[in-house]
Order: sequence, then structure tokens, then C-alpha cells
Amino acid sequence: MPDLPPSLRDWLDSLQQSQAHGVFVTGTDTDVGKTYVSARLLSYLSQSKRPLAPRKPVASGCERGPDGQLISEDVRQLYLACRKRVAMRTIGPHLYQPAISPARAIAQAGDDLNLTDLLRACEVDAAASAKPLLWVEGAGGFYSPLTADTLNADLAKALGLPVLLVVGNRLGCLNHARLTLEAIARHRLPLAGVVLNDTHPDADPENEMDLIDILPDEVPFAHLPYSPEPVFQT
Repeated sequence: MPDLPPSLRDWLDSLQQSQAHGVFVTGTDTDVGKTYVSARLLSYLSQSKRPLAPRKPVASGCERGPDGQLISEDVRQLYLACRKRVAMRTIGPHLYQPAISPARAIAQAGDDLNLTDLLRACEVDAAASAKPLLWVEGAGGFYSPLTADTLNADLAKALGLPVLLVVGNRLGCLNHARLTLEAIARHRLPLAGVVLNDTHPDADPENEMDLIDILPDEVPFAHLPYSPEPVFQT
């Protein structure tokens, strides 16, 4: 796995030193590499003494394991990134098999999850001697539904976390990035940083400068090259 760009390492070091409460990771769309980015950043953060609290409150598109239990590859990547120090069931407590939006998968299962359930899934041990860094990964884009009453935006707002935006480097990404940045600002959430993630080997490198041009100067930015493999292999 290649080293992280210096801009990301600097931002992560600053995040640790500031004792910030946490980060909410969202994307400009689905399949833009939120989990890939999260796993790489959490793997770096796991080298420090501060404990991590990765959370994927709800996940769909899961598979049945040999024991019949559902397994989310996203959750597994976060689990391995934090060096197995947090149980997978704690990271991803609400798992669904259909590869559709979590809100629709929840409805098909006849469950009644709501914002309160998702907030409960994001709770950390307040009595811990060292304050954990909460790392919450959403599902889909910022306005994608997580439950019948909750968008990713609603959960980020309720948690009060700064937002790390993952932009999938593909055709249309500048429009998607502008729309998502406007949505984050409309919810009055601070922008923690922006990561341009190459989603295919022929991603347009010119999108980097175009994206930087629309970002405030103080916002941390990084560009990750395409990787055909997940951070942690099966």
C-alpha cells in the first residue's frame, strides 16, 4: 500500500493532536471509494495511542458467511484498519443483504430503524480514559437515505461532526462536488477535508486542479491514485 500524501498525513496528525471528537465521511455518490479512503486513513491513525471508534451505522449489500451471519465488506475493512481493536458488530450493528439503499433494505426487512437508532450505534465509551476518535462512514451520497426518516446529511448534522468529502474522480465529478459542498454548507457543517479518489485507471488528472480551484484555501485536500484492490485483502 503506497504512503499517504503528505497533506493527508499532516491533516491526520493535526486531527489527533486537536483531540477532535470525530469525522463524518460522505461521498459525492455511491461507489466513490469512501471505505477505501477511510481504511487507508484509519490504518495510519491506528499507529497512534489514541483509540479509534469506527462506525458504519447501517450497511446494505452484505453477504452471508459460513455461519449464516451477514458480513459487510465495508465493515470488515474498517475493522482491519483499526487493527481489530473494535468488534465488527460494534462498527456495523445494522446489516442487510440486498444491494440497494439501506432505507429500502430496512423497509423490505420490515425493520423500523430511525435516526435515534443510528445515533445510538455511533455512541462511544464516555468513561474511557482516552477519548476515542469517532469515525463515522455514511452510505451513498450526502443526500442518500439511510432510513425512512434519515439522510446522511441528517445523521452528520445530528452528530455535529465535520465532514470529510470523498469525490470519485470520474466524468461529472466537479458538478457532484459543487452540489455536495453546497449541501454541506447549507447544513452549517464544517468541511474537514476533500479527497479526490481515482475510481478507474484512466481517471482525468486535470480534475485535481479544477477541484482545488473551487475549494476554500484552508480546506485540506489530497488526491489518491487508482487502486484495483481494497486496502486489506480477504
